[in-house]
Amino acid sequence: MTTRPALRLRRLIVAAPIGGLVALGLSLVPATTVQAQVVHHTRAAEVAGPLTAGLEVRALPFPASHAALYWSGNPDAVVTVAFSSDGLTFGAPARVEHDEVGMQRDNGETYGALLPAGGAILARVTSDRPLGRLTVLALADGATSIVHAVVGKSQAGADAVTDNVVPRSGWGAEESLRFDRRGNEVWPPVFQTVQKLVVHHTATANGESGDQAKATIRSIYYYHAVTQGWGDIGYNFIIDAAGTVYKGRVSHAAGSTTDTISGENVAGQGVTAGHAYGYNSGTVGIAMLGTYSDVDAPGATKTALQSFLVAKAKAHGLDTAKQGLYTNPVNGTQATFENVPGHREVPDNATECPGGTFLDSTLRKMRSDIQALAGPADVTAPADPATAKVSVAKRSAVLTWTAVGADVGTSTGAASGVAGYDVWRSVVGGTPARIASTTALTYTDSSGAVGVAYDYFVKTYDGAGNRGPGRKATKTL
Repeated sequence: MTTRPALRLRRLIVAAPIGGLVALGLSLVPATTVQAQVVHHTRAAEVAGPLTAGLEVRALPFPASHAALYWSGNPDAVVTVAFSSDGLTFGAPARVEHDEVGMQRDNGETYGALLPAGGAILARVTSDRPLGRLTVLALADGATSIVHAVVGKSQAGADAVTDNVVPRSGWGAEESLRFDRRGNEVWPPVFQTVQKLVVHHTATANGESGDQAKATIRSIYYYHAVTQGWGDIGYNFIIDAAGTVYKGRVSHAAGSTTDTISGENVAGQGVTAGHAYGYNSGTVGIAMLGTYSDVDAPGATKTALQSFLVAKAKAHGLDTAKQGLYTNPVNGTQATFENVPGHREVPDNATECPGGTFLDSTLRKMRSDIQALAGPADVTAPADPATAKVSVAKRSAVLTWTAVGADVGTSTGAASGVAGYDVWRSVVGGTPARIASTTALTYTDSSGAVGVAYDYFVKTYDGAGNRGPGRKATKTL
């Protein structure tokens, strides 16, 4: 068994400028200014080694406020841990649940959810089967430093949606963790039109708010950004037990270092985070701090969540009371599910999140309440491209079309925004079928038969899933 410092990226003392007041973290400043910001540097170290089936006590390198366990192989192993802060007595053992962001890493490691350790110096670990290598990651707040950064009003198109969100500076994010040793950002932001709002729980301790919640968020951030290698926290937003909403994933525009409070760019598109496997692009992940499998979320959390979802749904024209067609803007995969799903309702995501009790007792009813408060959804299809052309090259059909600049939406509701284009094909006069979806303005079809005449239709779709009849182009291969 070995004890080693957890992987650390070189501290660059780079703090992303923030779109909010560091002291209160509640409102946007009217103009750009320079502010002093407190950065909380995370202390982290790992104790690693094989674990035989049975019980083992491991000494932690320092008193840990939080800890996370992860292991190689045997993802279905039942692992428990109990902590001791005095070296003599241990608390009740807790089963190590899987971290839903770590589930997406797909690197042969099974990442357990972050746990409160209460200043532990010992961890008593059990497993129902041998593990080739089990790592205990110890985390605690370390030193603090002051940086001066330019702070300005968020440039996102939906600022009013999130005026009361605490910026990353408000929970003391160590922004250098987002950069590699050469100073390059590990996970630069990418933006897509919002199609779904996905609700999570963090599977951490219940009842946390204020400084306690901020410390937990910092530990989650380190665990996701450094240990798991994402380069940032996996959630777009986090809500604590008191109903405070915190900004998660960074959302600065290309060439800028100014983060946006809303998590959106100037076009109102949301930044891609890492919260739902296969469905991260075009979705927003909102996580409640805590575990709500057997208990419901606190009233203040539910109130804040509902208000946040109402604002986001209204801004993006989503019908939260219904299911809708999701189209992955990266690979074109489609699936129909709730527009405001709990994570376990997202296809192909096997997880307990956001907790069965919360899902059954609260979220399923909340969706209708949100829709009543958000008002009419966008039910109008966006315009199709003004022109679509097709040519033949190397026995393939090459389609090109003009961009659709804006989605006018429905007169009584919001515009959900152009999300991409479907390409449909049929033999001339036949029934067309979708062959691709893309955010580009071109598509090459190599699956047609030589000598056959085809009708192609390019259909614009928006974030609410509305689609036009399509712009037609015909060609013989």
